[in-house]
Order: sequence, then structure tokens, then C-alpha cells
Amino acid sequence: MKDVSKNALQKIKQEKVRPYPKWHFVFKRSVIWTLFCFSILTGSIAAGIAIFQLKSAEWDIYKHLSHSFLECTLLIIPYFWLFFMIGFTGFAYYYFRSTGQGYKYNTLWVVLGSIVLSIIGGGILFTTEAPEKIETIFEDEVPFYRMMQNYKQKIWMSPEQGLLAGKITKIISKQKMQIKDLHGNMWVIDTAATTWRGRFLPAENLRIKILGNIKCKSQFIANEIRPWKGRRDKCRMHHKKRCECKNARQMVPE
Repeated sequence: MKDVSKNALQKIKQEKVRPYPKWHFVFKRSVIWTLFCFSILTGSIAAGIAIFQLKSAEWDIYKHLSHSFLECTLLIIPYFWLFFMIGFTGFAYYYFRSTGQGYKYNTLWVVLGSIVLSIIGGGILFTTEAPEKIETIFEDEVPFYRMMQNYKQKIWMSPEQGLLAGKITKIISKQKMQIKDLHGNMWVIDTAATTWRGRFLPAENLRIKILGNIKCKSQFIANEIRPWKGRRDKCRMHHKKRCECKNARQMVPE
């Protein structure tokens, strides 16, 4: 044993091995914990967007389609953000294991703990408009993500089955308006007996989804109109006052 210690000391002297300074270990631990927290934060953002998408999905429209409820559910599930969250959960697990005490904890509990933290963080973010804004940035700036979201167009561009979506181009009267659908076709929408879901106000350039029936070519009778998505197109109640919309130009048709 003495020979081993002696040989080790001689080797240290020969190779001029010097111990790392204390700040090196402090810095390394700080970087690892920072990366762990960043992974949890990123996972929380993904969870928040997934919650937003699930919350704003119309689970009732499967009745208007030939798809079953299961098929519609499979279309609605936000796979991208769930995989994104799971991926960063893996990073969080790796960095936590790299901490001084991380090796002491059971793998399953570390993974589950990371997922729970991401979901809690996502729930908190969901109370803000951050998830919706981030998703909008992805839709506008990331082509492959925009292609993944095309299922919305496929579902809502089924006028024969009572579903139509597009952008309001003109408010013709209190009972009629013109829209440009997602395929670029123009429609005149009869809103005489329409229920406006979400209490939003019609305005030009506002994107909407319509449930109703085809009257004739390029004319559609709306039974219900919804904002295209999220809180961005909805009105907010402020101090229990009357519901108003920032971009509104005209009042809801009577």
C-alpha cells in the first residue's frame, strides 16, 4: 500500500499535476444547475403551448365530420410540443445527474419530477399570453411547423359538412359579411341567426371559423361563428364592464 502511495506521489511530481482551484468546481456546478433550470424552463414553455392548444381545441366538431371522436383526438393532440417537452425533460435529467448529489436519486423519480415541474411551469405560463404568442411566432417563422398545423385547415375547410374558415374582408350589413376562405375563395356569410361564440366583435381582417350550411354557390348560412383561435381574437372583461374588443370596428349584428 505504501508503494502504491509512493508511486502515485512520484507520478504527480513527474507530471506536475496540480489540483483545480475552488472556483473551477463552483463555476462547473453553477453551469450545470443553470442548464438544468433552463431545460425545465424550456420544457415548461412547451407544456404551456401544449395546454393552450388542447384548451382551445374544438372537441365538439367531430360531430360535423366523417371522422370518429378518436380520429379527431389524434389530429388535435399537440405532438410537436409534447415531444419537445419530453426532450428537454431528458436534458434536465442528464444535468441533474451531473450535480454533486444527483446520482443518489432514483432515475424514475428524477424523470417524473422533471415532467411535473415542466407541467406546473406550463400551467403557470398558460395563465399569461406567452404560449399563444410563441406559437404564433412558430407559425409565422418556421415553415415545417406551419405545415404541421395544416390539419386545422383540412378540418375547417369542409363547407359541404358545415365547416368553413377564413378572414373577414368586408362587413356588408348587420346580417351579412364577406370572407376569404383558407383556399382564397370568396364567400358571402348570412349572419341573421348566428350565435357569436366567445363574445368577440366582427371586424375586417379578423380570422373566424363558421359552423352552418351552404345556401348556394359562394353563399353560406352561419349558425355559429368562433374566433380562429385563442384569447387574441376574444374580448376581455375589464372590471366587470361591458365586453370590448381592441380591434373592433363595428358592433355584433343583432
